[in-house]
Amino acid sequence: MTLGTDRISRRSIISGMGVGAMGLAGAALLGCGSKPAGTAQTQIDANKQAIANAPKGTGLPQTAPVNTGKQREGGVFTQSITSTYVQHDPGTALAGNIWHIIGDKGLEPDPGTAAIRPHIMTSWEVADPTTLVFKVKPDIKMHNMAPWNGRTFDASDVAWNLERIGGLYAEKLKIPLASFQRASMVGNITKAVAVDATTVKVTLSKPNGSFFNGLMDTRVPFAPKEMDDIGWTDPLKMGGMGPYQVSEWVKDQKMNFKKHPGYFRQGEPHFDEFKYLVIPDKAGQVAAFSSKQMQHITALTQTDLDTIKKTTPDALLYTWIDTNWNHLRPSLDYGPFKDFRVRNALHLAMDRDNINDGLYGPGWGYQASLSPAFPEGWKPDKVKGLPGFNPATKVQDRAEAKKLLEAAGYPNGKGIDFEIIFSAAGAPANAQENALRFQAQMQQVFPEMKVNMKPYADSAAFGVPQAKGDFKMVSYVITAAPDAVIEMQSQYHSTGSRNYGHFSDKNVDALLDKAQGELNRDARGALMEEFQTKFLTDWMPMYVLCANPVRNMVQGNIGGYDTTAGPWYGYSTQSKVCRWFYVDK
Repeated sequence: MTLGTDRISRRSIISGMGVGAMGLAGAALLGCGSKPAGTAQTQIDANKQAIANAPKGTGLPQTAPVNTGKQREGGVFTQSITSTYVQHDPGTALAGNIWHIIGDKGLEPDPGTAAIRPHIMTSWEVADPTTLVFKVKPDIKMHNMAPWNGRTFDASDVAWNLERIGGLYAEKLKIPLASFQRASMVGNITKAVAVDATTVKVTLSKPNGSFFNGLMDTRVPFAPKEMDDIGWTDPLKMGGMGPYQVSEWVKDQKMNFKKHPGYFRQGEPHFDEFKYLVIPDKAGQVAAFSSKQMQHITALTQTDLDTIKKTTPDALLYTWIDTNWNHLRPSLDYGPFKDFRVRNALHLAMDRDNINDGLYGPGWGYQASLSPAFPEGWKPDKVKGLPGFNPATKVQDRAEAKKLLEAAGYPNGKGIDFEIIFSAAGAPANAQENALRFQAQMQQVFPEMKVNMKPYADSAAFGVPQAKGDFKMVSYVITAAPDAVIEMQSQYHSTGSRNYGHFSDKNVDALLDKAQGELNRDARGALMEEFQTKFLTDWMPMYVLCANPVRNMVQGNIGGYDTTAGPWYGYSTQSKVCRWFYVDK
């Protein structure tokens, strides 16, 4: 199934095609190219200077130093987490979970371009427009623990995963279909069958030009077919085919993993053990990294970087603009938000520079609907000039916003009263800050509007009302799917698996359905261009705040991180640790 200029052939083998993602456009956006490893001081200073010289809101330059030296096998790799995982079913989990470590995906994206790379699946083929055929790598060994005892993970496991991801077992399992938040990744699936031990045949209800890309999504790791019988509550009973196997688990204290010696990627993992330190606060994480109690740290502010530069001068900094995007999502079940004029007024009144600068400082990127990492996505310099985003026209935009609310029957926001829900602990740590800044802005511009906060204890508790759409507005972050059409379908199609705000428009559905079935790359691009335009002019179903900046650091004796750095790295803090190793200078 190609997305090039030619239509689909009767039997076309695809190997390494993907969204083509960043391509030349992405290289220009990120400033690609790895650099030799230097000291934390020189890297941080150079990065700060590059940001200072770049137009505001254009995102961080990509920095991916190669750490040269003699590779050393073994050892323990340690990083922090704010709490132990509480959701263990990969089909319904909101974000990171144990299966990103003990499981593995069918296909994976190139971290820089999102071109499809083989993984558990070695080839992917379109037999006809509604029949797909996958070949599964032979002799993939499970963890040596009951009930698997090192058995082979085969096509029957893959078929089970594809059907379960698609929500085909929801009724049997008595789980709401809406809880299968990744169903859009395998859109239109009706059946998956193991033809033999290494062949899976998938039947679709209608063509889907995004199916292969969906299987690269970071949130669809595979598990063995016995898991529904074993249950998804006790991590110590869970085994997979991934690079690490769980060895210790104490709630809110530790999650430890040991090397799977039979892992199918030869030579991996390199570390003997992978451990998580539960450290809830950033100051504690910075202290642990500075004292070399852990080898990796994420989500760093400039203040954090300056601290580490002094304490750990040999640490390596990796930066890029991410495919994660912060947002505020209104629910169209709430009366005022049903009116496009109201939704547009809040968009025009919002000062994204204030919100994003307050959270990140420099380095974030403007984003309208699609991530700028997609070849179809509008780039930050274009988005910055649009109404609602443009800081130079904020006074005029807010004047227009007041007129829109008055015309809709809500002068100065009178009659609009809503709560913003978010997780107060765990991921994403920035949701509350974004909500509070937005609240302050709305109360300044619309003094009679009432905006309140409703925090939930953790991501699991928060995930229940979000999945049900039981809110008036939500503050959260999305990790983009590695396909533009899937991304927009899952978020805004009336049947989208992540359409938590219950947005519904027959014109949106028709456009996205057409884009999903379109196999010509240029035609798909034109449809996504139309979508992005009407997103702002006709629909406004979501308030995207920014494309998030990434600032990660590893200790100076860690190598291989450069091979996984980039916008499509996808939960690499869990899933790509197997690619990293110690380096002796």
